[in-house]
Amino acid sequence: MHGSSLTGLVMVEEHEASDEVKVIYDEIKRTMQVPFIPNGMKSAAISPAALTIYWNMFRSFFQHSTLPQSLTSMILYTIAETRHCQYCSATNELTCRTLGVDEETLSALVKNLNEVNPARVRTIIEFAVKVSQRPQELVPEDYDRVRAQGLTDAELVEIILIAAIGNLNDTIADALKVQVETSVTEALTQSRR
Repeated sequence: MHGSSLTGLVMVEEHEASDEVKVIYDEIKRTMQVPFIPNGMKSAAISPAALTIYWNMFRSFFQHSTLPQSLTSMILYTIAETRHCQYCSATNELTCRTLGVDEETLSALVKNLNEVNPARVRTIIEFAVKVSQRPQELVPEDYDRVRAQGLTDAELVEIILIAAIGNLNDTIADALKVQVETSVTEALTQSRR
């Protein structure tokens, strides 16, 4: 086991996991179709209860989301960048790149949302960022701008949930001092060339 010297908490590696955690780890790898357990999940696994809660929320979110995965990833990436969460920023950037989000859009998401196109995507992401950072300041016009882009109320509520999940992921990763996986860093280096 290794972890953060700052927190004193350890990550539970696959070969060190209890039987209860191994079952969840196997499900994570199968469901996410990944060959390894992400550090965020390994960091939560010190408490099997916390891992179960986090994984069930995460799994349910991705199984039931109706919005395009690229849009969801752009929202999560932008929120992670605005909250300065290194771990979530890296993982969501890689997901965006894997899903084909172009370099110009990735740059605009972190430097100037006014340059994000099409307008529908820009409006959705601006709304999600406001939900994430200043939900008390939301006014009827904020909701109307999103609806004017053709979104249903069900989609609008899903965007609010995505923003909240972005905050949750960032908080967990930052509080547990989760380090970006070497494989993610290497893949980002390759894709940025």
